[in-house]
Amino acid sequence: MWRSGGAARRVLAADVHPRPSARPHLRPPPTGPEPPRDYAVPNGGWSDAMRRQYQRLLAMAATGAWARLPSYRSARQHLPGGCSPGKCVCWEGGVSPVSPVSPVSPVPPNPAPVPAEAPAAPGDTRLFLRAIEGAGVGFEYAMFLNATERRLLCLFQPGPYLEGHPGLTHGGAIAAIIDGTLGTCALAVAGKVMTANLSIDYLAPVPLGTAVLLDSHAERLEGRKVFLSCHVRSAEGDTLHAQATGLFIRLDPTEHRTREEDSGR
Repeated sequence: MWRSGGAARRVLAADVHPRPSARPHLRPPPTGPEPPRDYAVPNGGWSDAMRRQYQRLLAMAATGAWARLPSYRSARQHLPGGCSPGKCVCWEGGVSPVSPVSPVSPVPPNPAPVPAEAPAAPGDTRLFLRAIEGAGVGFEYAMFLNATERRLLCLFQPGPYLEGHPGLTHGGAIAAIIDGTLGTCALAVAGKVMTANLSIDYLAPVPLGTAVLLDSHAERLEGRKVFLSCHVRSAEGDTLHAQATGLFIRLDPTEHRTREEDSGR
């Protein structure tokens, strides 16, 4: 079959210079799961006093004697490394020393409301102190550990969802943050523990939105028992709001591991 010269040249050109075939779509290599969000950093709900104290504690951490502890939403996010005296990566308080974070830039005082979330899926648990959504409305806190001194500081700001009497923090909320602070200190000293006794003297009410500092110390260890003390003072240190003592029991590693395996079946 005869073709015109122009058509023949077009066919020849197509044979000599074929069109490139379509290249397969290249996807970027997987980067793995995103790291969990650390809630122990300033947000839009933190007061100026809370931010100033946080920067002061960061400066202490920069000396190397203290370590800022990350705080995640779920207990499981604290578990990968286990826990042993002097070296802990465990559930909240979340003893997992990290290097100090850099100072943060100011954030608007009135952040946008957090949209409502879908109902929790099976197995989707949250730590009690991190269960309330919204910046500044619940438990806002950051912890700093001095493992050598067996001492832990917790900077705490109660939000409006923790109200008891009008304008004041509920006593149960204060007990919860004391328990979390003492428990984290005990974790750093003795490994996984559970609260056996908590005794609190409430001395002065804590106004909502004010920054207070919890100073906890592991006083002594007797076998599996860890005895601790805690003082809750205003950020400036001029008011003692509460004082407490706690007894925590170190869990038997074998028994605890068996219980965890049974619960996961």
